[in-house]
Amino acid sequence: MESLSKQLWSQDDLETLARIHRNQEVVQGMVQSVGFITMPVPQENGKMVSQETEVAIFRLEGGVKAYCPASEFSQHSFKTLNGFVGTIQNLMVIRLDLEHQLAIVSVKKADQFKRENFWNTIKYLDKKGELQNEVFEGVVWGLNEKNERIHCRIDGTDCFMLKYDWDWNNGVDLANVERGMKIQVKVLRFDESLNIIQVSRKDTMPDPYKILEQMKEMEVIVGRVHNVHPIHGIFVNVEQGARLKALKPRHLPEPLPGEIVSCRIREIDAKNRKGKVVIIDYPQGKKKRNDIGSFLFE
Repeated sequence: MESLSKQLWSQDDLETLARIHRNQEVVQGMVQSVGFITMPVPQENGKMVSQETEVAIFRLEGGVKAYCPASEFSQHSFKTLNGFVGTIQNLMVIRLDLEHQLAIVSVKKADQFKRENFWNTIKYLDKKGELQNEVFEGVVWGLNEKNERIHCRIDGTDCFMLKYDWDWNNGVDLANVERGMKIQVKVLRFDESLNIIQVSRKDTMPDPYKILEQMKEMEVIVGRVHNVHPIHGIFVNVEQGARLKALKPRHLPEPLPGEIVSCRIREIDAKNRKGKVVIIDYPQGKKKRNDIGSFLFE
């Protein structure tokens, strides 16, 4: 069990903490360690009672220590707070013990404050008809393999995203999505009564098919061969999120998956999200197809 050591605040530290507490400001801190400490803990009736509890110990700007009891860390219940060590969290100072120079903070109250502001913002923008134009910053905090949803948090608010709204590639492999990633998103829909907000990362990115429509008069564009199917033919990725059917002149050798090709756009249908290109060259040279029996002669 860690001990609750008395700190020596400078006058600047004291004035800063007092201002943050007085103005109910939301600030950031890093979880330095987690342990069990006997300390004053807020109760439901608002009183502080000294008891042994799991605590996240924060370092605030300037190096000041602050203590967050597990009950004030989140509206969710966690078996342990160990996994949060090293993470940056929003927090509010809820009590200053001047005698022991002890700052008690709450991540939960900071999230609640920011959550209320976020809900007010999206409702206001929706009434003005401007919600579809607003971009928010979120952080990926969870993945659900069963329903293929990506969970992200915006200003302390839990939101979800379908894997098809990650980018324009017709669905992302969830294994490529990392927890803790900062992402730009737009709000697609929300229902306050059900407390759900659906967001999209894809909608913050330009539509590759519209880009290709603007590029169709270009002489040559670059692409990468995605697949060569014996029945369905050749498919080439020519712009992030756009995979087109490719034709090949007879004089060119058969492409291999992964090869860089130069192409000419033959047709683009942005509305139906399809198109065709013609491969005209291999600008980085032609890969050699491996002989499946070559290892016998090595």
